[in-house]
Amino acid sequence: MKYNWATAEAWSKTGAVLLASTGLYAAFCVFCVVALPVSRDVSLAAGALVGLPLWIASMCYAVLARTSLQAWLVLMGLTLLFVGGTALALAFT
Repeated sequence: MKYNWATAEAWSKTGAVLLASTGLYAAFCVFCVVALPVSRDVSLAAGALVGLPLWIASMCYAVLARTSLQAWLVLMGLTLLFVGGTALALAFT
């Protein structure tokens, strides 16, 4: 499959791969540490191990999305969902 991306779209998709997917991974790891009802070290290990395939899948999605705007919106929306879940978990503990 050949991609004919414009320069701006290529940079935007690269930014989504590097920044948005990493933000999603970090938000998921923090969510696991805060929300899982186990000790901190077990929840951190679970977040890192389960989050790694999530990170790889989000990078693949960012490249394969129809537009770079769609990639950014979906990945940042999921990141905000995990940040909100973390805030709720912290509020009710």
